[in-house]
Amino acid sequence: MKKKAKNKVQKKGLTITLRGRQPSQIAILKLKNAVEKKETEQRKKEKPFIRYSFHIESVEVDGNNLLEEIVFLYKGTMVIPKSQKDNFDQGSYSVNGTYVVPHNIDHVVRLQDFNQIKRKDVIDLLSKNVREDYVKGMREMIHKQLMPEYKIITDLPWKS
Repeated sequence: MKKKAKNKVQKKGLTITLRGRQPSQIAILKLKNAVEKKETEQRKKEKPFIRYSFHIESVEVDGNNLLEEIVFLYKGTMVIPKSQKDNFDQGSYSVNGTYVVPHNIDHVVRLQDFNQIKRKDVIDLLSKNVREDYVKGMREMIHKQLMPEYKIITDLPWKS
């Protein structure tokens, strides 16, 4: 008995095992096109997005060193996938905000001395207690700056 030689052909993440005969050129082209189509579909799905975060600018404390007011920046940073680097520009935009800490709130920042609380605790307080409508409005302002609906093009192709 003769053993048929097995050849492996690998093309862009696709492995084909050949048993004795070579595939036709049409079959190879179909497989290549399927792989390329899959890659282009993935690239179309990748869209830039904005990552939002709170940054503490300053705080105001009372006589007992308890937080009274927090001045913060709500920052949006554009995250661009590698496939879209040519189509979009990097950028970030910040919106100022102020949060007055209520006296009746049961949170670490209102119960401990300012020098003992952590940045994470203050950001946690902001993310849980700032009104959703306020945050939504800030996100809309950031989105309009980073991803405008209309583009103004000053580099015209026919300018010489």
